[in-house]
Amino acid sequence: MSRLIQIPLRFLDGLLDRVVALVGAIGCAQFPQYLAQYIQRLGGHLDEARRTVLQYQNVAASYNLSLQEYINIHITSDNKIFVSTGKLISGFVERLQHLETAFRALEVSAPWNRWWVFLRVMDPEIAQNTWNNFTPGVPTTIEALFYAGIGLLIGWGIYRGIRALVLLPFRKVASRPPLSGKTGLPV
Repeated sequence: MSRLIQIPLRFLDGLLDRVVALVGAIGCAQFPQYLAQYIQRLGGHLDEARRTVLQYQNVAASYNLSLQEYINIHITSDNKIFVSTGKLISGFVERLQHLETAFRALEVSAPWNRWWVFLRVMDPEIAQNTWNNFTPGVPTTIEALFYAGIGLLIGWGIYRGIRALVLLPFRKVASRPPLSGKTGLPV
């Protein structure tokens, strides 16, 4: 390949290399921002679940019953409406336990494994709603720097992998021995 063509191609390669790595860094640096917004939503759901369960606990207490006794009365009733209400209350209690567990796990997780904890405990509906309303930001924490570094390496690695795949056929052609002028056989 002529030197005149190689210079712009090297420039373009270097530029693309840096752009893809930068996009990876910026993208991954958004994770702490997204997670903060997710935790805010999770906390709101948790507060609402606590409020709902507390209301049922208060009703149960007004009859000198524990919440579980109150639920059992509903579930073992002959009345389908009471049974459905008992199942509904039981679902609220289970949801509250799930939200509390998820919130605590995210609260105590270390920055370098928070993404893994998030994947294990996330509520898909809350995660989707957070994504739908996500506001990107310029994170300035050590955690964001950590994720930006990981994103930079991922972006750079993806670019290099794609580049190697694209150039593979050209390298095979370039590595063939030249053909002899008269016979067409390799020299």
